[in-house]
Amino acid sequence: MNIAFNISFCDFIEQYQEKKPLLLKGAVSKNQFSWQDVNEIFDSCDVASDDFKLSLDGIRPKHEYVESYLDIGTLRHRLIKPVVYEHLKNGATLIANKIKNISQVSQFSKQIAAFTGRQVVSSAYVAFGNRDSFRCHWDTRDVFAIQLIGRKRWIVYEPSMESPLYTQQSKDYEHQHPCPSKPYMDIVLEAGDVFYIPRGWWHNPLPLGEATFHLAMGTFPAYTVDYLNWLLKHIENFTDARRSLSQWQQDRETLASVGQHFDELINDPDNYRCFLDEFIGATRVESQLALEHFGNPDAGVLPDHFGIRLCAASRHGLIDGYIIANGIRLNLDELSKQLIGCIADSPGVNLELLITQFSEVPASKLRGLITDLCRQDVLELSHH
Repeated sequence: MNIAFNISFCDFIEQYQEKKPLLLKGAVSKNQFSWQDVNEIFDSCDVASDDFKLSLDGIRPKHEYVESYLDIGTLRHRLIKPVVYEHLKNGATLIANKIKNISQVSQFSKQIAAFTGRQVVSSAYVAFGNRDSFRCHWDTRDVFAIQLIGRKRWIVYEPSMESPLYTQQSKDYEHQHPCPSKPYMDIVLEAGDVFYIPRGWWHNPLPLGEATFHLAMGTFPAYTVDYLNWLLKHIENFTDARRSLSQWQQDRETLASVGQHFDELINDPDNYRCFLDEFIGATRVESQLALEHFGNPDAGVLPDHFGIRLCAASRHGLIDGYIIANGIRLNLDELSKQLIGCIADSPGVNLELLITQFSEVPASKLRGLITDLCRQDVLELSHH
């Protein structure tokens, strides 16, 4: 299930990312996602989690549709299905956030991560009526909405507060920064469409009285405020930052000294690089288990048709000869650097093509290197 972005990353950055919405018509094959896939997504969720929600006239309390029970001494939770079905028939929306380890969803999230260079968190929305799941709101993350079954109407308004952070939810700011009265876009997403909407843009996705299902892929980069908060941990080593304050006139020189020092910290490229190393090192990317290949001491060589993918949203560090993937920082020799760069450029590239592209390297050596990087969770087999 591939996404046809039909726009270069550079053009996306210059024209759309955090600037304005982008509609990609027919970017996904609408025949590759079924109701069985939808049911499997919701079946796999922890229904007791705050990330699993049922919305109808607001978020419904858990006790209405989730029951707890003892299963051979273990406390478990399950949906009260008749209640869920009845709510959906009456216009409710069923929502699953932070979806993990669902192959169909991961295929999309990995493509968006590779395209944007950002960590991705996935959500799913299913409805059958014509009532909105939330009133008009903004998100504090950029979102790629992938319409997979049915249609949904999106009414979009320009931001009234630029680039909100995760602490700045629209419900808390709508009186100071109300939604504009004139829509910027009023569109209907059909199965196969992908819609990019930057954070801070007001929107109200509306079901159209028919079965509808879409995924929402939120992207999470490092923000300037994250860098500043990281630097604050280091400014404590500066003596003037530890001085007590009492009166403006006598403390002005101290504050000016701290300001100058903080400016030096901000503009130090080594600090910037170290911050990104830590930020990216703390992120994790889902990768498929391949026990039969990498846990089996009698496993043979990897077949040529297997695809290879980088286990990282960002290629940060590659130009400097290292890569950070799933918490592992790996210094790279020239061959490894070129190989990972090639895989990052073409996620899912198969082993046969890599062997052809690196024809000057013995195939056995290349296979061994890829196998070793897969074992370290730096690379993964993208399909079997």
